[in-house]
Amino acid sequence: MTADQAEKTAPWSLRTPTALLVLADGTIIEGFGLGAVGAAEGEVCFNTAMTGYQEILTDPSYAGQIVTFTFPHIGNVGVNDEDVETVNMAAASGVRGVVLQAEITDPSNFRAQNISTPG
Repeated sequence: MTADQAEKTAPWSLRTPTALLVLADGTIIEGFGLGAVGAAEGEVCFNTAMTGYQEILTDPSYAGQIVTFTFPHIGNVGVNDEDVETVNMAAASGVRGVVLQAEITDPSNFRAQNISTPG
């Protein structure tokens, strides 16, 4: 049975991966993309913080990197103007990508706000 056939006959919905993380040694890790569409190249690094993901993603020191968060719940408190680390909001954060364990949920913090990206 092919994957397409299994998807049509299974009582649950099998998700088709929409993203790939390709490492220099040839390892390919499949996942599910969200947010930006396209391809990016960068150094994969990790961050073990349980909080501060907005600061990490806007911190210029992560420029050119693909940040892997080891804490599984990223995005659950939302974002706000006060926690942005970059000085120049017109400039991109420099982070090339993000690797997460779980999908981002609706924010649950009273400070969370919708922030549009420049451009």
